[in-house]
Amino acid sequence: MQISSIYDTDPVRWKIRLAGLLEFLREHGERRITLRGCRVLARLTPEQLSQPGVSLLVATVRGQNGRQLAGVSFVSGFGKDASLVAVHPLYRNRHTGTALLSAQLERLGSLECTVACDNTASLKMCFNTGLVAVALNDGPTGKPTLLLRSPFLPGSPSITLPQEGELLCQNPS
Repeated sequence: MQISSIYDTDPVRWKIRLAGLLEFLREHGERRITLRGCRVLARLTPEQLSQPGVSLLVATVRGQNGRQLAGVSFVSGFGKDASLVAVHPLYRNRHTGTALLSAQLERLGSLECTVACDNTASLKMCFNTGLVAVALNDGPTGKPTLLLRSPFLPGSPSITLPQEGELLCQNPS
């Protein structure tokens, strides 16, 4: 499997490639990709890909007819605007999504995303990547949704873990 960045300066080729990626997300996103995230991707221009916090990656595998798309990951605003991952069913449970998300984290330096609590495959992918849950909110469909972040997201309060021998609970009296 090869993970690579998508970038195309030719407007016609860019629109065709973007349409193909959106179709892949619709077909293999298991109806769990947010409409908001798809809209952000649909409006993406090649110029925006050079902005900090924006990245579009694909995972491809070598097939009989050349390279075939196995997965797609898109992040905008370090994940605050959009964070999407979809993997073709033939390549699930092979750490394809984890590899894509890890590559995004390595590329961007920090990342955050929201995942519905009933989406165990996506939660596993995020935890395998090293993201940590920092909040529980209601998602766009009203489902309980976890906010996950890379451990040291700039601007977020740092997490202080108890040291060995330190009291975990203190008596308020």
